[in-house]
Amino acid sequence: MSPLGVLFTALGYATGIAVFWIAGRKAGWTPRQLAWLLAAALAGGVFGAKLTQWLVLGWPFTAPLSAIGDPLQGGKTILGGIVCGWMAVEGAKVLLRVRRSTGDLFAFALPAGEAVGRIGCLFNQCCYGTESRVPWAVWQHGAWRHPAQIYASLAAVLVLLILLGLRGRLWREGDLFRAYLVLYGAARFSVEFFRVHDRLYAGLSLAQWVSLELALAGAIALWVSAWAARHARSKRGV
Repeated sequence: MSPLGVLFTALGYATGIAVFWIAGRKAGWTPRQLAWLLAAALAGGVFGAKLTQWLVLGWPFTAPLSAIGDPLQGGKTILGGIVCGWMAVEGAKVLLRVRRSTGDLFAFALPAGEAVGRIGCLFNQCCYGTESRVPWAVWQHGAWRHPAQIYASLAAVLVLLILLGLRGRLWREGDLFRAYLVLYGAARFSVEFFRVHDRLYAGLSLAQWVSLELALAGAIALWVSAWAARHARSKRGV
């Protein structure tokens, strides 16, 4: 890992944490609640990201268990991080006896952190792109390639801007995170065409199939939320 890669990766985490904290305080969450939720999200997200990456690489047959706990040995599979981070946060909510949705806080924090953190991927030369001769190609792994890391960073910025535009326009608390799942799934699915990956089925990678599932889950959840909001209004006679 290059020094600049480490720096931007750390800045990505710091950006996500700062956005999460600011959004949480504005939404009325207490510092204690935010601290516990943030700790759960980081623990679950980092573990899920590393575990997913090492499973794909063949753990436990080709990678030792100790590698999962080593911060210098990869572990940036955001798809695994989102799933395991969500599970950890839901567990923390049970312990804190919190029923309120936390999704909207992460809806802003995740793309903000990814937009910065993907620059770290560029300097670390991970998550690299397919060979290309476009004018903005970068030299990585012995060839000129699409700067897929920059594409992912720009996609994260676009997702964040769309979510900011949707703020206050959806039906219920938590809908921004559901919208994030749709937007992130679509963005990751698209960027994956420019990344080096193994095709799993029908010409698509594992990440693309998971991205489609995330987008579909988010879309269904948004539909259910809209239906529930309309049903609640009709019961009130609005």
